Amino acid sequence: MDPILSNTSVGISELREAPARVFERAGDEALVVLNHNKPAGYIVSTAWMQRVLDQLADRVVSDKAVARLGELDRARLIDPSDL
Repeated sequence: MDPILSNTSVGISELREAPARVFERAGDEALVVLNHNKPAGYIVSTAWMQRVLDQLADRVVSDKAVARLGELDRARLIDPSDL
């Protein structure tokens, strides 16, 4: 059984009939689209997607910073005027 990762759902038939209304209903949260009571996909708002992408980018930068901490012993000072 597939897990449903949202508190709000919509049937695929309703999505076909009124997609704009379904997007409005999604608001700022994920909305699961059900087909025969099984998750077929998710609809998310642009604000939600931007939040997720920002968090992912922060995670990537954080992971790179942590990895570079191990290289501090090889770091050297650079005079800003040399740049």
